[in-house]
Amino acid sequence: MSARKSRGSSRPAFGSQVVLETVLDTLRRNAHGGDVDARAVQKALGLRSLYLAQRLVVALSGSERGFATPEEFVAQAQKVMDAPIDAKIGFLFRLHDADGDGWIHRDELDRLLHIAVAEHDLKLSEREIDELVTGVIAVGDRDADGRISLIEFVQMMIAHPPIQQQLADYGVSLLMPGKRARLRMRIGAGISWQGWVRNEAVLAIWITAYIALNAWVFGEAFMRYGAAGANLYLQIARGSGACLNLNCALIALPMLRHGLAWVRRSFLGSVVPVDDAVVLHALIGEVTLLFALVHSVAHGLNQWPAWQAGTGMLTAASATGGLLLLALLVIWVFSRGFVRRSGRFELFYVTHLAYLAVVVLLFVHGPVFWMWGTLPWLWYLVERVQRMLRRRSRASIAGVQVLTSNVTRIDFERPRDFEYSPGDYVFLCLPSLARHEWHPFTLTSAPEDPERLTVHVRSVGNWTGIVRERLPAAFSAGEAAFARIDGPYGTASRHILDAPHAVAIAGGIGVTPFASILQSLLLRAESSDERPTLRKLRFVWLNRDQYSFEWFRDLLVELERRDHQRLLDVHTFMTAGRADMAGGVFELARLVRRRRGGDLLTGLQAQTGLGAPDFDRLLESFCRAPDLPHPEVYFCGPLALERVVEQTCRRLGLRMRSERF
Repeated sequence: MSARKSRGSSRPAFGSQVVLETVLDTLRRNAHGGDVDARAVQKALGLRSLYLAQRLVVALSGSERGFATPEEFVAQAQKVMDAPIDAKIGFLFRLHDADGDGWIHRDELDRLLHIAVAEHDLKLSEREIDELVTGVIAVGDRDADGRISLIEFVQMMIAHPPIQQQLADYGVSLLMPGKRARLRMRIGAGISWQGWVRNEAVLAIWITAYIALNAWVFGEAFMRYGAAGANLYLQIARGSGACLNLNCALIALPMLRHGLAWVRRSFLGSVVPVDDAVVLHALIGEVTLLFALVHSVAHGLNQWPAWQAGTGMLTAASATGGLLLLALLVIWVFSRGFVRRSGRFELFYVTHLAYLAVVVLLFVHGPVFWMWGTLPWLWYLVERVQRMLRRRSRASIAGVQVLTSNVTRIDFERPRDFEYSPGDYVFLCLPSLARHEWHPFTLTSAPEDPERLTVHVRSVGNWTGIVRERLPAAFSAGEAAFARIDGPYGTASRHILDAPHAVAIAGGIGVTPFASILQSLLLRAESSDERPTLRKLRFVWLNRDQYSFEWFRDLLVELERRDHQRLLDVHTFMTAGRADMAGGVFELARLVRRRRGGDLLTGLQAQTGLGAPDFDRLLESFCRAPDLPHPEVYFCGPLALERVVEQTCRRLGLRMRSERF
């Protein structure tokens, strides 16, 4: 493909208008006397290197004088953004040709590659950078004179389609303030009705039915007591009390882990929102507290005249009601997200145990609660007893390994008769560290491995911090010989191997359920002559830095090597990087390095993208795969990233399942 033939493929960068508006606004605040010099550009674009800002000004303007106004700078940037690929290649050449003599010398290339590494938040040795420089010179310097001319530069770029695609896709993405431009999300734009139905209709129907049931229960009690002569306050109190009976019974259902596991495996799994059990539990909890407040206030207003007259009395009902409200408030406060994210997860865990007192008080306080709550809470009690009995079994710790980015790998000897599915999770207790604390972790080993179970624990709170600080030493000293395991429990990912075409998207440590699934898929394919149901699994993994890929790098490299049926399609992205044109030659250097020894960041044959992916384009490309149906999307990771992926799935009409614990 020639540069001229690719003119039609160039298009403005995604969100470029938003980027340019942001740059223009920042330049107006930082330009000195109206002029836009390198320092103003450096500050506006959030660049670490003043030299890179100077090169950008020269490459855009053709001189070092800069621009007379912010508007002039932005107009020229827009012109290059919209230019065909050959013009963008010319811009890249000028960016690297520091002395303007029409050649890129080794020292010029070396300096820009060092800057690109710093701008991408990478940590590479001098030897590695020197290898990158040598690789680019070897590819570009066709006449072996030690320098690269413009013609050689163009030939080098057009000989590598991935680089052309980057130039066509991103334009001058260097013009992104800060690490990356935070583009406005196109919420609701072009949302597919089919996508909404697949992802939310079932949940919406159940929530609608839940609201209607609460309205009917409230209205029935309200009207019944009104017909008996009760005043308005008492009617409201009785109506909200009836709703409390309903919700305090329903709140146990989403926590019936064994019951939900059975539902997930049965035909009911497609019509019951089991994947949203935690969300529904939290919703019912919020509604329960709301009705408790209304119930208490209404009773208080009803009794206020008697208290004023001195005839009011403290009854058993008012005492237990006050204790109930206090317990619900404590649970609610310590269930807030800021508490769980503060590193004090045990506060959430310990205060949630107040539900035991709440259940007892409910049966004492509510004269008819036994009709509502006996069955669900008895079921829950049976499950708890069953789980306690299972928790007595031990799993010997076989190994502890401290990994990068605050992650600790723990291997256990697999207990006899312990059966699980790919993507399942367990509750883990380490008695040598905390005898009574149980925390959920996904099993990262494959069910086909008869010898071991593995979990990866990321340090985000007190307990997980203690695991990283004390468990390795305790294990080496023989003080941490075993753990207790409660599980396994199924998740949304359990269905992934039953789909013919699937996309697994992981953010950070959210990779853990997919580590098990990836191994299981290949082990099943190798052990059977029949092609598995899952014909193609696209694995997309986002990490902030290069070190986080080390968690499962060896596993992915091994899976790539053994994937003879081409079942896997791996896409990795380092979000702290910047997918910019200043890194165009750096990307070429990485491409050359990958062909010789794997990707520079991961060692995989798949090239790691720098910056967050454009999920619209990525998932659209998966949908266009020949001979494959549209994929089902499975996600595990941060909530903010989940919302981005969910919006894309809605627009494309793709079914999406998310992991929630």
